[in-house]
Amino acid sequence: MPLAVVEISRDIIGPMRKLVVGLIFVVAASGCYGGVGMRGNLHIRANPLAVAAAVITVAAITAATAPPVVAQVEYYDYGHNPGQVWVNGRHNYVNGQYVWQAGYWQPEREGHYWIQGAWQQQGSQYVWVEGHWDAPRVGYTYIDGYWDYRDTGYVWMPGTWEQERVGHVYVGGSWTVVGGRRTWSRGTWQRDDGRAEWGRYRTRGRVRRR
Repeated sequence: MPLAVVEISRDIIGPMRKLVVGLIFVVAASGCYGGVGMRGNLHIRANPLAVAAAVITVAAITAATAPPVVAQVEYYDYGHNPGQVWVNGRHNYVNGQYVWQAGYWQPEREGHYWIQGAWQQQGSQYVWVEGHWDAPRVGYTYIDGYWDYRDTGYVWMPGTWEQERVGHVYVGGSWTVVGGRRTWSRGTWQRDDGRAEWGRYRTRGRVRRR
């Protein structure tokens, strides 16, 4: 077996970042062995005599205080930019303080829904949960999260899975202006009357036939 080296390094940023066990990587018939370097790097090398299991630790960003509310949001609903999906901007926790990172477009993944990342409270701490692609669930439709205005700014409300309704289509929400402030009007289930402009919602998350 040729030499194979995998290096994984995670620097601890600020006093509120901690390492948690995230994945157990079993090297069972590959004849590889693992070692941890001085800086926390994991090295996996070929060894025809060894059968081993290596534990890989990944960094979870945690903070003792809640992330700030967002003063100005930039959010685009599904279908706004065909073939692309918007990834929300976020507050990063760096060196003991929150720093804003702008959002961006990424290519849509056929047959999948994009689940936005979000800060979630776990006990007395707040943990950042990364965004990810999720496959459709039989009998369910994914309802996107949304920015909810709370007194002084916007807070992200995570999306949910809802049971499909026969003869209906879930039509996504849109921005409106209420009292001089941008407000997100959530989508609703609509009886499917065949109108063409709802086509992107009917086919969302499905594998396209070629």
